[in-house]
Amino acid sequence: MCGIFGIVYTDGSTIPAEDRLRRSAGLIGHRGPDGCGVHAAPGIGLAHTRLSLVDLAERSDQPLWDLERRHCVVYNGEIYNFQELREELIGRGVTLRTTSDTEVLLYLLILDGPAVTLPRLQGMFSFAFYRTTSRELILARDRFGIKPLFLYHDADRLLFGSEVKAMMPWMPLRPNSFQVIRYLMHCPAPVRDGGFFDGVRIVPAGSLVTLTIGGQPRFESFADLPGLIDPSVAESLEALTPAQAVDRVDELLQESVRRMLFADAPVGALCSGGVDSSLLMAMAARHHGNLAIFHANVVGPLSEYDAAATLSRHLKLDLQVVETRDQDFIDLTPDVIRHYEYPFSGHPHSIPFLMVSRLVKAQGVKAVLTGEGSDECFLGYNDIAYEPVWAAYHRLLDRLRRLVHRIPAIGPMLWESSGTAPGLVADLLGQFTHTEDRDRARETFRQRMGRAPDRNIRTLDLLSGHLQTLLHRNDTMGMAAGIEARFPFLSEAVVGTAINLPYRHKIRFSARAWEKEHPLLRDKWVLREVADRYLPRILSQRKKRGFDVSAFQRMRFDPAYFRDSFVARHFRLSRSQTDRLVASADQRLRVKLMMLEVWDQIFMGGIDVHRVRERLQAHASFS
Repeated sequence: MCGIFGIVYTDGSTIPAEDRLRRSAGLIGHRGPDGCGVHAAPGIGLAHTRLSLVDLAERSDQPLWDLERRHCVVYNGEIYNFQELREELIGRGVTLRTTSDTEVLLYLLILDGPAVTLPRLQGMFSFAFYRTTSRELILARDRFGIKPLFLYHDADRLLFGSEVKAMMPWMPLRPNSFQVIRYLMHCPAPVRDGGFFDGVRIVPAGSLVTLTIGGQPRFESFADLPGLIDPSVAESLEALTPAQAVDRVDELLQESVRRMLFADAPVGALCSGGVDSSLLMAMAARHHGNLAIFHANVVGPLSEYDAAATLSRHLKLDLQVVETRDQDFIDLTPDVIRHYEYPFSGHPHSIPFLMVSRLVKAQGVKAVLTGEGSDECFLGYNDIAYEPVWAAYHRLLDRLRRLVHRIPAIGPMLWESSGTAPGLVADLLGQFTHTEDRDRARETFRQRMGRAPDRNIRTLDLLSGHLQTLLHRNDTMGMAAGIEARFPFLSEAVVGTAINLPYRHKIRFSARAWEKEHPLLRDKWVLREVADRYLPRILSQRKKRGFDVSAFQRMRFDPAYFRDSFVARHFRLSRSQTDRLVASADQRLRVKLMMLEVWDQIFMGGIDVHRVRERLQAHASFS
């Protein structure tokens, strides 16, 4: 829902130009095609583009002010418990002019402040709240990092926005060389702090930024994922029988789906064919009379259309399908990167995601349920189940290596040392952020539970790492078409339960589990048991496939495409050196180089997406 942008001048007197504020809003207009509002005053400018989902009337347009015009908010997201909070405000004597969650947020912040308000919000959000009396600006981002928030700060001003491109009317964008190198070294995408643009920060999930005009921004955390570790919850879940654990997850998911179906505009669901989205749609169909469901069919041997069609027949719902073919991965890469704002080679399924989002838009639906977060909560990735086995194997190898090294003179020659672990280099390039997250989770577990963490801690690792990149994909590709993605698996109740749920309810022995990645071990056991209540077993017990695509693996490039390219200029390569790089690179690196070139043309070169596409079409093909 929506896009936000703002600028604060340190001198406190400069009035931002309204036409530039509207240009910033226009650059993120796809996030909010239903309305645009700006506010300019000494020292501050705010802009908002609106996607109307709750209270569609103009009275809920933003920036939204209180009656005295002393406070305002620009807000992106959904607060799913806003109706209860609204009744509470009315009981406290507050007169509300709208039926929106935005006004509820505004008055809670006015009356209670962010310290009290933020922990009470159940949903996804990023917002800016401004007090005219104290000239204080407060920025916040939800606990899970579902809604994006970027920030730039120098001696003269602070800029923030839902997307970095909104800053372009106010400053030139420059590449962050460090992130470029990390990307080429196959390191994970950044999820906080430094992003792909020099000086632009990714505001961490669960963060609060406070700025008084003329002062320096102050960052603090109001919530984090380890904070959901709860001994009392863990104890109650430990006491449950397997059947009771299934009942608990079933109830929580039903309630989450029910809340996230609420809107004053049409809501549908994305259907991948996997158990996660299939279960959500089966639950949603019980609360929604004619749920619209959508599927991106990647045509070819990796297609999951048959599973999606089986679900639609089971639920007696019409399946809307868009077909993704090889050429789409050439034609749409510039469009995806324009919205993604950095190379997306780690998530090639962004292409079909954009296409299905456009289909959703064409059908008049404004929000969709999606199954993201399930694999992180309930350990559904194929390599998770056998991690303890592989860890024990590597420990054994290390012991054997140390024994061999004790042989005088020849020991190290018989078995060479493995040297510096590649993981350490990745941690170095990532400034140890993921390592620090893991350490923080484990230390919190020790403090709260009074014992060392067990294998269940992997849920926290996945939620704080890999999931963040998936949420970025879902937000940017949905919002590119003016579509909001909603995540029933990421309600606080579901995540809190998943974090504290015993490992045996996630990974469980099963004589019928014969996946080659984890034979005899059933992944996501508790969730599949819930799904058995709603779906045929061909869907509830279906092996995880991911969102497989192979087009980039088969794409071929004319070497001329990379001459005078971003990489050639950035690393000061001659033509012969560039040709050598491209000729020596494997396919994965060639795709990365292509995406860096597209990214540079759009954001640093300011070249129109249509021209970028034409150049790529002239130099890329399939074997």
